[in-house]
Amino acid sequence: MERTIGIFAHVDAGKTTLSEAILYNTGAIRLRGSIEEKNTVMDTASIERDRGITCFSGAAGFEFNNNSYYLIDTPGHTDFLPDTQRCMAALDCAVIAVSAVEGVEGNTELLWDMLRERNIPTLFFINKCDRDIAEPQRVIEEMKALFGRDICLWHSDEYIESVAGYDEVLMERYFEGSLSAEEADKKASELFMKRDIFPVVCGSAAQNTGTHELLYCIDALCRTDYSSRKELCLEIFKVRHEKDKRIMLCHIRSGEIAVRDILPNGERISELRAFEGTRTVSVQRAAAGDVVQLYGITGYRAGECIGGKSDSPCVPGLTARVIYPDTITSKDMLTRLQMLEDEEPTLGVRYEGVTGEISVSVMGKIELEILQQRIAERFNIEVSFGDCGVIYKETLTEPTVGYGHFEPLRHYSEVHLRIEPAERGSGISFESECSLNSLASNYQHLVRTHVFEKEHIGVLTGSALTDVKITLLKGAAHEKHTEGGDFREATYRAIRHGLMRGSSQLLEPWYKCRFTVDTTHMGRVISDITRLSGVLLSSDTDGQRSVINARIPISEFTPYQTEFISFTGGRGRVTFTHDGYDVCHNEAEVLERIGYEPERDVQNTPDSVFCAHGAGFNVPWREVEKYIHL
Repeated sequence: MERTIGIFAHVDAGKTTLSEAILYNTGAIRLRGSIEEKNTVMDTASIERDRGITCFSGAAGFEFNNNSYYLIDTPGHTDFLPDTQRCMAALDCAVIAVSAVEGVEGNTELLWDMLRERNIPTLFFINKCDRDIAEPQRVIEEMKALFGRDICLWHSDEYIESVAGYDEVLMERYFEGSLSAEEADKKASELFMKRDIFPVVCGSAAQNTGTHELLYCIDALCRTDYSSRKELCLEIFKVRHEKDKRIMLCHIRSGEIAVRDILPNGERISELRAFEGTRTVSVQRAAAGDVVQLYGITGYRAGECIGGKSDSPCVPGLTARVIYPDTITSKDMLTRLQMLEDEEPTLGVRYEGVTGEISVSVMGKIELEILQQRIAERFNIEVSFGDCGVIYKETLTEPTVGYGHFEPLRHYSEVHLRIEPAERGSGISFESECSLNSLASNYQHLVRTHVFEKEHIGVLTGSALTDVKITLLKGAAHEKHTEGGDFREATYRAIRHGLMRGSSQLLEPWYKCRFTVDTTHMGRVISDITRLSGVLLSSDTDGQRSVINARIPISEFTPYQTEFISFTGGRGRVTFTHDGYDVCHNEAEVLERIGYEPERDVQNTPDSVFCAHGAGFNVPWREVEKYIHL
């Protein structure tokens, strides 16, 4: 039976040390690495070893109790959350490591929420129990308060009673005192896979205690049922480049693949490699349940699912200009950054043709520091970055209709689109209400392609359009004159035309913040949240310490951190995670500062082109409706 497990944790909770212990105990590695000695097998990049944190996910294979396992070690810092999120798509179950000293921290809660949203069976490893100040029972109670009561120590009386509570026969045996832990595990496996119970194992990864018990717990509870007879479903959770070779790390959910097989996009697999411990070996075939490396494929990106639905990626909220040496051309710099973007799609490399500036999107300043080191090590180029700025987005507040017509001489296309607001965080979706009698399916498919092939920008600040549903209402082609690219022009113009006619709204990125302070500072923090245009979610106090949860715009929170440290005397703690995009709290101020003029943006015109007397002529967007043919 094949199983893939992911190891997750807040920074410094001991996640990588736990991964090393698991691989060592199962014979996948001969020696356990140490973060202090910079020789861990999962953190292979020099950047990771120098900093002592995991920046990039890693995979390995091992055997335990006659079952095959794949282990994915994920980054713990929130700046690398997109990588962590992509790994979740490949999992059968997850282990969250929590420090017995620090307890549940901000990123722990975020990881729990992400795993819950994806319905991934989860268990906990309370780490660092060897420390003098460790309080594992306190941490368990804290987790119960935050995550639910069905969190219990594996094979404890509470665990057996909790499992028995789901089955009358087992409950009777429990009261009789004849229900064993092994018998309870059979029912527990069913409950675990449905996320009804969440077992806890305590130990110390550094001292290698509790790690064997963790393995037995996973082996007893995690169940998979893979089928190689079903259609191919392939989760691509990572892309990397080695010696001019592009490698895709994939988890096969169903079906099977072999060397020389052709994927749905027409590309052929040139090589397959399977995991044996931390190394890989060449194989000819792989089946459902396996985690493998694919070579020779360039048309798929990390985070995509072949044969299934892809997860919505985390979206960075900050952008920074890349400052590079004059000896490097913008084209060469762009090429190198795009290679890194291939490995981390959220990097969002952008090139401004007018100014020649290159910018990148990032989750935070730590990611920017790591990116700087990666460029230096990989390409021998020393770069710096301008100040981080907020990445804004735009959406609509009400439905609108846009018309796009493109008819210079011997060309013809017309597109009518309805654009309407969609759920926050949903991105852009498309559907067609256009009759096939009026526009053939191949042209409708072209319209869909052109909707998704580029980042459409809004008319308020020129920021990316998001959270809208675009519907094809009507379309027209000409039997002789419609050529390639005509529907691209019409679609782009129709979207832009609709935005110019509609009512737009500016969105900005927000953080979800958790403040832990002395109770004397509670009132100040709550007052500051209001001052920062934030939203108070909850507050609680035990008389000495207070915990306050809130949502705050990134633009306001970033400068506030220094102030918070100052008035709490460094004793206050704040953790924060990205919480998507929401309405911009100071839209008028931002619009004035950016000063975007949509009608001057000739690269994104809302105008249309019509034909008369054998020549094409431009029609300004305000008059297009008078000229449309449909």
